[in-house]
Amino acid sequence: MYFNNLRNYIKYSLLIIVLIISNNSNAEIGGNFILNDFDNNKFDISLSKKVKIVFFGFLNCPDICPTALSEVSNLMKKLDGLSENILPIFITVDPERDTPELLKNYLSFFDNRIIGLTGTQDQIETVSNQYHVYYSYQNKGDEENYTVNHTANLYLLDEDNNVEKIFMPGTPFSEFFKYVNRYLMKDVKNLPLN
Repeated sequence: MYFNNLRNYIKYSLLIIVLIISNNSNAEIGGNFILNDFDNNKFDISLSKKVKIVFFGFLNCPDICPTALSEVSNLMKKLDGLSENILPIFITVDPERDTPELLKNYLSFFDNRIIGLTGTQDQIETVSNQYHVYYSYQNKGDEENYTVNHTANLYLLDEDNNVEKIFMPGTPFSEFFKYVNRYLMKDVKNLPLN
């Protein structure tokens, strides 16, 4: 179950309202950033001219993150040759526990093409603010077993790292796949997006 109690449900509902309002406003979302990848190398998103799918999460997430990562993995498989044009990126919102080594091992379970990124708490805060990602730590006093509430959107970025589309949690996989496939095909076959 996604919500352990009424308070979390209310928080999540308010977050969705804020996201809907911000999606309908002129607030700029996205942009370039530099973080560390799971091989401890600097990763500058501006250097990649691929379409990107960006997701924020944490490795101890019980359900939302594994579901999203499975969908990204399924997308990459179903896109077949078109998947060469996409760079899937997972950004941890729990840099204290999600070490580069753990990120690499965990993400390889889903798909070796998913790049895991981390940084200092301040760097993660800056990037999450760019993407209007909310996260908060629950029971942080328990160093091992705390959890993280977070925005669970999938962001489709164009080659210049502008947000093309935001897929909210619960978007059917068929809709997700259809949109991304069509987006990639528009350049190949000069198709309109709609």
